Amino acid sequence: MDPESGEDLWAVAHIGACLAADGAREYGPPPSLRNDNWPARCLFSRKEALRRAAVAVNQITFNSRTIARRNKHYTARFAG
Repeated sequence: MDPESGEDLWAVAHIGACLAADGAREYGPPPSLRNDNWPARCLFSRKEALRRAAVAVNQITFNSRTIARRNKHYTARFAG
């Protein structure tokens, strides 16, 4: 929770890595091992976390394909 606004804060995480404010991905330590700078770098308002997640999801690859490219491939492959 943000001490100033009282708003819940959210991390954008994927397989143990959190998206930092500068766009880099970094290890997401358990709460007991987080330093004082981690929340400022990796926690966002709900609205901002959702916006960042929507952008980041298009950068994740599976078998060298982005999700959009994978969906296009399977749509073409299985279309009537």
